[in-house]
This record gives sequence, structure tokens and C-alpha cells, in this order.
Amino acid sequence: MTWGWRKLLASRSLVRPFIWKSIGNGAETNAWSDTWCNIGPLRAFISPRRIANAGFSLQSSLAELVSHDGQWNWPTAWYNLFPVLINIVAPTLCSNSRDRLVLKDLEGNNRPFSSWEVWNNIRYHASKVQWGNMVWYKQCIPRHAFHIWLVIQNKLKTQDRLSVWEAGSETNLNLMCCPLCYYNRDSRDHLFFECSFAMQVWNKVRSFTNMGDVNGDWSDIMAWMNHNSSLQKPDNVISRLVVAAATYFIWQERNSRLFSRNHRTAMVVSHEILTTVRVRLLSLKFKRQFENRSLVDKWKIPDNNLELEPG
Repeated sequence: MTWGWRKLLASRSLVRPFIWKSIGNGAETNAWSDTWCNIGPLRAFISPRRIANAGFSLQSSLAELVSHDGQWNWPTAWYNLFPVLINIVAPTLCSNSRDRLVLKDLEGNNRPFSSWEVWNNIRYHASKVQWGNMVWYKQCIPRHAFHIWLVIQNKLKTQDRLSVWEAGSETNLNLMCCPLCYYNRDSRDHLFFECSFAMQVWNKVRSFTNMGDVNGDWSDIMAWMNHNSSLQKPDNVISRLVVAAATYFIWQERNSRLFSRNHRTAMVVSHEILTTVRVRLLSLKFKRQFENRSLVDKWKIPDNNLELEPG
């Protein structure tokens, strides 16, 4: 069996609650394994031995469990053994209608089957975060967006997180220090942008944004982003691109120094950040009524990237 099929089969327990049988004649619905009532598959609490002792088989259809007068054929003793059965009303079978599979959403409504609908039902649901527009927006650079998502979630493998995992001996952990400034262990807040090296980079690139009054403290940057990220003004888009690129290339420089001993100056890293963002800006179109003309000049955005407002 291939890896793909194994993964699909492993997800059966997640998908099964949403796949129901809509009852017609009851002949194509397995009475024990299919989900056709609110308490789920009966086999979840009625054992194969009890099913066999009652004169049924594991392949019995739902139609075999309903008598001609519309009552259940299972033993009366089952109501004492499984009180939940009292709440199940025998379905009205229609000989002219076939059973069919239906997809039910989280609210119990029937939905047309689609992969999106299944994913929306089985995925983890959480409340919407304020910083969503800071990470995912149509002008973003995808690899930078993914990286800053990790930064916001504090999921990077920084030294402070390694110490919590107790990786290596305590002596080795005590010797850890930020490979950018050689002071203290690196952490999310230290790298972005309290570290002296990172602060130099931030001070060089933030002048190309409208974040001149935002210092290098990560909490201040997040506060600014939460307040401004929903705005689609060009200067706000540029600011988001610069913050994401700065975190990406500072983390890249940190890893380069740690694992390959290659060093670049803050000036070189800053230049790479600005060059990368400018290349992205050259692929965008801006309105000529760009409020912050100084940013147009700083980024050297050519006239053919500026569109006239519709008349």
C-alpha cells in the first residue's frame, strides 16, 4: 500500500462523523457500521458477539432491523443494556428510493461534497487573529510570509527554546550565545530587533518605511502591525514587506554564522533586504495619487509603475 493511501486511511476517524447515509429503502445502509443516526455507528458500542447472538450479521442492512409495522427488530433487552437506543426512532423506509451518501457540516446541514467542504469541517478552528493581514496579503513574498508566520508564533529553533527542550548538556547550553552579537542566548525578541547587529539592520531599513517612530522592540512592531496591517495603502504594504524581509534575512544570517561560519556586515544584509523588496515592488502597480511621495523617490519606483486614478 502506498504512503498516500495509508495517510488517507489513517484519516478515516476524522472524516467518518461527517459522512452520513440518507435513508431511502434502507437496503444499502449497513446497520452497524454506517452513520445514519445522531449517536453514530451502532458498532461503536454494540459488540459483534451481541449482534450475532441477536440473530444478525455484521453485514445486516438497516432494512433488516425494521419490521413491517415500523418497529425495531432488535431484542427488547438491548434497551436496558444500551439506554441510548431508546432515543432512536425507526426510520420510515421508502421502497422506491435508494439510500445515498451525504456530507454534513459542523452544524448538521447537508452539503454538496467537495474537498474544500471536507477540509473546512475536519481542520482545527480557532478565532481569527489580528495579525493575519500582516502575514498573508496578495503583495507578500511567500517565503517571507511563511517565515514571519513562524516568528509571530515563536516557533523558530532559537537557543532559548532549545534550553527548554534540554537539548545537550547544561554546560553546552551555558556556552550558547547569539551568533550575531555574541551576547546572551538568541531568542525571538532578541533577534528581532534587540540584538545590536539586528538593530543596525533595522535602523537602516526602517527609514524606507513609514515606521520611523517604531523602535526595534518586537512588541512595538507587532502593535504597529496590528493597527495598520488591514490598511491597503501602498506605504503600509511596503512596511509589511520590509518587516518580513528583515526577519527573513536576519534569521538567514544567524544560521549562516552558526553553521557555515560565513559573516556579512549589517550594511550588506540591509542592502539585500532593500534589493529584494524593491524587486517585488517593481512587479506591482501603484496609483499616481500615492500619498507618501518620499517613498516613491526612496524606492526609485519608475513612472510606468504608477497608474492614473480612474476618471
